[in-house]
Amino acid sequence: MKTVIIIGAGPAGLTAAKEILKHKEEYKVIILEESYEIGGISRTINYKGNRMDIGGHRFFSKDERVMKWWTEVLPLQGQPSFDDKMLGRETKLAEGGPDPENEDKVMLVRKRVSRIYYKRKFFDYPVTLKAETLVNMGFITTVKAGISYLYSVCKKRKEESLENFYINRFGKVLYSMFFEGYTEKLRGRHPREISADWGGTASKRFIYPCGNQGHVCKSTTEPQ
Repeated sequence: MKTVIIIGAGPAGLTAAKEILKHKEEYKVIILEESYEIGGISRTINYKGNRMDIGGHRFFSKDERVMKWWTEVLPLQGQPSFDDKMLGRETKLAEGGPDPENEDKVMLVRKRVSRIYYKRKFFDYPVTLKAETLVNMGFITTVKAGISYLYSVCKKRKEESLENFYINRFGKVLYSMFFEGYTEKLRGRHPREISADWGGTASKRFIYPCGNQGHVCKSTTEPQ
């Protein structure tokens, strides 16, 4: 029997373990997790009876195989949830799906609306380059960001880190505002300590030229 070691008990690690254990007669799985909880930054915690998600994370995929895998584990909601009823919100429901009021293992359908609260102003997440964003930034900051961006276009840094990757594409001002602190909190390391290879997918979902308000799914189950 072979032993498979997986680092991290987040969604990716747990999914890998579940798939490998379909062949449990051939493999033994060990998951190494530095914290005392599983679920990573996508976990849900229960605080005094209130469920709270760590971070504004949602699940969505364009790959039908991935969606099928997850909906077999967490079926899409079939009845309105409490907040749907309270807000009078219409949600696309799955026929025969579970009722969130009675079931824990259910994938809620949510409209993708996230915000960054920065200097007492709300910015779209992913950040959108539109008039409202520029107004929230203010004239002086907008000018500084513009000059910083132009400088980054003219003088590229060697992309030895995620920090330089971001600065090359957005300028140092926007990097300091929206990427530096966020990335350090999310990854537990400063961007200068992270490989630039992470930048390809991260930046695609962080800044869009226009709003992306599509529907996505959000898991409400707590790790067991």
